[in-house]
Amino acid sequence: MTVTYHLLPPMGILLGTGVIAPLLLARARWAHHAPRLAVGAWLALAGALAFSGGLALAQLLLSWAGGQGVVELLAACAAEPERIPPGRDLLVIAAVSAIAAAGPPCGALVREYVCTRRSRARHARILRIVGRRSARLGVTLLDHDIPAVYCLPGRSPEIVVSSGAVRTLRAGELSAAVEHERAHLAGRHHLLFTAARALGSVYRRLPLGSGLRHQVPLLLEMAADDRVLRRCTRQELATALYETAAGQAPRGAFALGGLSAVQRMNRILATDRPRCPAARGAFTVLASALTVIPLIAACCSL
Repeated sequence: MTVTYHLLPPMGILLGTGVIAPLLLARARWAHHAPRLAVGAWLALAGALAFSGGLALAQLLLSWAGGQGVVELLAACAAEPERIPPGRDLLVIAAVSAIAAAGPPCGALVREYVCTRRSRARHARILRIVGRRSARLGVTLLDHDIPAVYCLPGRSPEIVVSSGAVRTLRAGELSAAVEHERAHLAGRHHLLFTAARALGSVYRRLPLGSGLRHQVPLLLEMAADDRVLRRCTRQELATALYETAAGQAPRGAFALGGLSAVQRMNRILATDRPRCPAARGAFTVLASALTVIPLIAACCSL
């Protein structure tokens, strides 16, 4: 029965971070008004879920070893040293718990990074053969009838513009499209995108996994849109999105258009934005985090 009580708080954290909080965050209106904060919230939930899994395993092993949990063990270090399991046992428990918590996410991150990097390198080699450099635009031009604009991150990042986009877009619209891709590169969004895809594959059976795979890419596009709007008008960016909506990009690249183009156009042209979305979002995230503290403190105090 003690084992069951010790497992309840970690399982509660797992339920909150893997199911309840993702469902609420996916429906939160402030997320689309403060996309960078929302991306941080999604990744923080993934970290909290991994932590809860390691904590649950540590609670289980500690209960078997000495009938106590994490908080009770720390208190016993000063009050009752004789109740502490042998040092070797504690080391093994800590190592097993850490590996169980960090192993799958780290493995997925490495696999996703390697696969994405190979795909980008392969596409970069193709661009060097079929593309041509435009000194005026500072991009690589690709002969293709469909309007498309995308960036290829990496050590030697490239912004690719199709000939169809050059013919279709006006000067201001083309500038907005290129600035959008530069915003992705400047913000290193490809690293967040890779992390979200990797963690989403690990937790794919939970609402958290779905949010990481679908919400984070959309939020990163919105964050780039917000940066572009500092220099370009809403009409220019929305028109560029509309014209390049059918454009495709290779794996690991960010395309201006895509499936989220319509939703982003509506957001760009909307005028009913909250005055301080970041403050509202920060308050929501902080309130959610505070609910986890009692659960952690309750470990082994039951």
